[in-house]
Amino acid sequence: MRKIVIVAALLTLLGGAVAVAAEPPTRAEYVAQLEGICKPDAAATQVAMRGARADLRAERLPVATAKFAKATKIFGGTVKKIAAVPRPPEDEARLAKWFGYLNRQESYLQRITAQLRAGRAIKAQRLTARFIHSGNLANNVVLAFGFNYCSFKFSRYG
Repeated sequence: MRKIVIVAALLTLLGGAVAVAAEPPTRAEYVAQLEGICKPDAAATQVAMRGARADLRAERLPVATAKFAKATKIFGGTVKKIAAVPRPPEDEARLAKWFGYLNRQESYLQRITAQLRAGRAIKAQRLTARFIHSGNLANNVVLAFGFNYCSFKFSRYG
């Protein structure tokens, strides 16, 4: 009888721990978790892209291509990491739209890199304008979240 009581108590405690772990995060917790992921990647992007605009103006396409390729890898990795974080249920629709814009930005970065590899700087510039526009749209969707490192800032890109 004693063993049954102990097992029942352990199962009750375990069930409580599972219920706490399964509870969705609040918006503040979500933002804090994402900012922790985005901060080092934002800094890495700035380092990787340092001088990219000057490289493009000076027509040093191979150098600029390498910088954009690295930024694409960092951006894609960041999006993948933050997409795996559980989302607050009340913000699910808004965050789905935000991730749509982030995925579009990743696609633009990939296309910019491909155009630079092909030596088509003008097409890369057009795609860069779309990349910036998508970033601004993404920021507008999550303005209420107060992101710093997870928000799009073109200044990080060269």
